[in-house]
Amino acid sequence: MAQLAGRPPTLNRGLGARPAQRRAREPLRGRHLPRWVLPLVGAAILLPLLAVLALLVLASRSAIAAGLSLGLLDNTIGQLPETRPLPADSVVFDRSARLLAYVHPPGESRLPVSLDRTSPWIQKATVDAEDRNFWHEGAVDPVRILAAAWHDVRGGGPLQGASTITQQLAKVTYLNSAPTLGRKIRELFVARHLEESMSKQQILQEYLNDIPYGHGATGIQAAAQTYFGVDASKLDLAQSALLAGLPDAPTLLDPLVHPDAAKQRQRVVLQAMVQAGDVTPEQATAAMAEPLTYANGNAVNMNLAPAFVARVKAELASTIKVDLATAGLRVMTTLDPALQELAEQNVAKQVQALKDNDVTNGALVSMDPAKGEVLAYVGRAGSNVPGAEIDMAAVPRQPGSTFKLFTYSTALAQHKVTMLSPVLDAPFSLPTGGGPSGMSPYVVEDYSRLYHGIVPVAQALGNSLNVPAVKVEMYTGIPNVVATAQALGVTTLDKPPQSYTASLTLGAYPVPLWEMAQAAAVLANSGKLQPARFVLSAKDGGGRELLPQQSQAPKQVLDPAVAFIMNQILSDDSNRVMEFGSRSALTLPDHTVSAKTGTTNDFKDNMTIGWTPKLVTATWVGNADNHAMRGTTGLTGAAPIWHDVMAQALAGKPDDWPGPPSNVRQMSFEGKQGWVLEGTTPSWIPELTGGARGPASAKPSASASASAPASSSASPSPSAPPSPSPPPVPKPGGAGPSPKP
Repeated sequence: MAQLAGRPPTLNRGLGARPAQRRAREPLRGRHLPRWVLPLVGAAILLPLLAVLALLVLASRSAIAAGLSLGLLDNTIGQLPETRPLPADSVVFDRSARLLAYVHPPGESRLPVSLDRTSPWIQKATVDAEDRNFWHEGAVDPVRILAAAWHDVRGGGPLQGASTITQQLAKVTYLNSAPTLGRKIRELFVARHLEESMSKQQILQEYLNDIPYGHGATGIQAAAQTYFGVDASKLDLAQSALLAGLPDAPTLLDPLVHPDAAKQRQRVVLQAMVQAGDVTPEQATAAMAEPLTYANGNAVNMNLAPAFVARVKAELASTIKVDLATAGLRVMTTLDPALQELAEQNVAKQVQALKDNDVTNGALVSMDPAKGEVLAYVGRAGSNVPGAEIDMAAVPRQPGSTFKLFTYSTALAQHKVTMLSPVLDAPFSLPTGGGPSGMSPYVVEDYSRLYHGIVPVAQALGNSLNVPAVKVEMYTGIPNVVATAQALGVTTLDKPPQSYTASLTLGAYPVPLWEMAQAAAVLANSGKLQPARFVLSAKDGGGRELLPQQSQAPKQVLDPAVAFIMNQILSDDSNRVMEFGSRSALTLPDHTVSAKTGTTNDFKDNMTIGWTPKLVTATWVGNADNHAMRGTTGLTGAAPIWHDVMAQALAGKPDDWPGPPSNVRQMSFEGKQGWVLEGTTPSWIPELTGGARGPASAKPSASASASAPASSSASPSPSAPPSPSPPPVPKPGGAGPSPKP
């Protein structure tokens, strides 16, 4: 760094740097070397420097000499080295362009800005402190270099500073800090190259962006944020004078650690500005007296949505193969700030309300089904909850009965059942699949331990009855259910399909919450999969868009008619009244919504997933360390979060449910009405009913049109076959358990 004339010696003594150097040199002087040694060493160092400096001085006045100097660089010293790329922070914004996070390596920050986005005070303070002749001199200052070299020769120490701003930039971007004559000569030639290829404004801009200011901050923008929490364009005279002095000794002058030393250096910079005529003595005095309020040094560590930003990093690493922490990108994301804040508040509030149930964490994912854009993403219930460092929206957890979405979608699509097909809900077991070894009988039980006899598929799904779900799964084929889940975006079912057991439909195999939300979005989007996305735009420092345009249309992975029938079932509150009661947290006033809950049999996971064509939201509560909760269900644990977020997010918005596709029709069966796919007819299937048969046959319904889900229902009828032992209607509970295989 440039050494200012007249720098108060008290500053150096306070830092303890110069006296140490002097003490190191004293033994050399005490050896009484022959008088001819010092001139010889001086000549050996100064003569090459004189030759190089003479060449560079001539180059500034002669094109021929300039060509000679650059030729000497290429042929004698070597080719101009490659620029050392400096990492730059990426800046992440939400969809409304509000700052969301700075992303950089731990303990390091660099935020390049254009010169016109820096305060004029910092420009003047920097030039006056480091290189007062910057605007009208060449790349090097021969007089200062020779004086510094002779000083070092006489002191016996390494070659010292006196570098111009251009030389310092050359060292930072092309070379290293080795205090050797060879590096210094090379620095002169690189500086000369920069002087010829860049304007003074460009050199100063790059210098301000590349020089270290201490506390992990490289460049003036990072320094302004780190020390004062402001943008570089907002720096006043006092702040600028303090920051301009830091590159001289970034660690020793760090104002957060050594405030007194930093203030002394600020005084030196202000004196230099007075000498240069850039400020009056009165302005300098006022700036010196101005109280400085320091930030906590963490402004550049801002991250308002850590779990979401981690997903942004992962998406960009996958799509454009960059490390967001060093790529210097400006990233626009899908996050809706109002919905995110609402989601965070409700997750934290519900987890706090459930503390007596030994619930410590929660998560939420909301998506736009048609676009796949993730609008809210909460990976924890707060920064201080147990397991706060874990993204619980991304960690695979047992989905419980929410997995039945895949089972019944598969059965409908393969014409195995209709929403009117009867299924026997009664005690049921399979010969294997239970016990630690999987070789014991697998006993399937409903959550309430109550059984309802013959029920239509619509009620079996709506009430989340486990026995009918396992029967439908076995009749449809487990590999087919696995294939449907994979088609709807589930990636964690990556084993051979034959390896999964009957507990699959009850949610025994973990799936991340965000993948469950993505799968539900398929049902909300008429069977089309639009993969979840977190990023809208990613531009480099030059403003060039790096993210490929999303040209692919959503993939049709499920028959729209199947999605329509699933929504008919799950949006009809009468289909779930036996287990959940009427008007539960799975309903929303003034809206038609499809919803499904899930609770594991050991109470380790509660989930609720619900949607309209405009918004899908999946919620979870539990514990990051996987210990069991006490007495919670999908309805009482996760559903309140879902209900409150969806109610506010959808307020005043239409649902826009599509009408029935052309390949569905309404029918009546056993006194119930419902929608069926063309080519299917409800019937008594022995594998589902245990051999029971009813007297009636399916008939077309008099009403054959609908414009929204829940326009018809498979509600109970007096003509339905009675239950073998009619139970009382249980109190509202959660969805069924998921016994382990």
